[in-house]
Amino acid sequence: MTRKFITIAITTIFLALSSVANAQLKLHMVGFKVAYNTSGVNFNPKQEQVKTLTTKENFSIEYIYYHDLWQTMPYFGFQIGLSSQEQGYSIGDVETHLKVYEMPFVSQFHIDFWQMRLLINLGGFVGYRSEKSDGFTDTDYKTDYGFIAGAGFAFILKPFELHIEGNYQYSLSSLYDAKRNSSTVLEFAYPHQLLLSAAIYIHLNK
Repeated sequence: MTRKFITIAITTIFLALSSVANAQLKLHMVGFKVAYNTSGVNFNPKQEQVKTLTTKENFSIEYIYYHDLWQTMPYFGFQIGLSSQEQGYSIGDVETHLKVYEMPFVSQFHIDFWQMRLLINLGGFVGYRSEKSDGFTDTDYKTDYGFIAGAGFAFILKPFELHIEGNYQYSLSSLYDAKRNSSTVLEFAYPHQLLLSAAIYIHLNK
């Protein structure tokens, strides 16, 4: 399962980058995004009383490039950015919070109508877990990576755009060494987030 997700993310990024090289220039945008994050962790073996946490300290600076694929299909775009996220989970009454810095690489497919766009996102991210409320140990993994999928709407208010999106992120990097508690019983912990976001972008070339 992990290899499958990695293959999908790498293939998506490769196709987005390769299509840019053959594209006719359409639209460049930069913007600022804020998000409401519902985050949690999937444990394997499953742990009881694991709950999600909600956070509001989630911000991103992003660049979007919309282009015609092979100068014929005007539905393609590429998004890259830098984000700061507050993630976490709780077990019983104990909450664990993480500060994570990420760089998303996303293909943003768009269908334009009236003064709007329908958005579909698919891609991946790499990140770094910089802070942990109960402190990092030698068995914690700070490097993060995974995939992103989501959808939304854009409202075109030239030279600005307002994007409202919902995106799901799933990490393929466990929070902990699988052998931290036992050398025979492996335990994995994969973070996940549902981000509801609003972003304002400015057109750079129109």
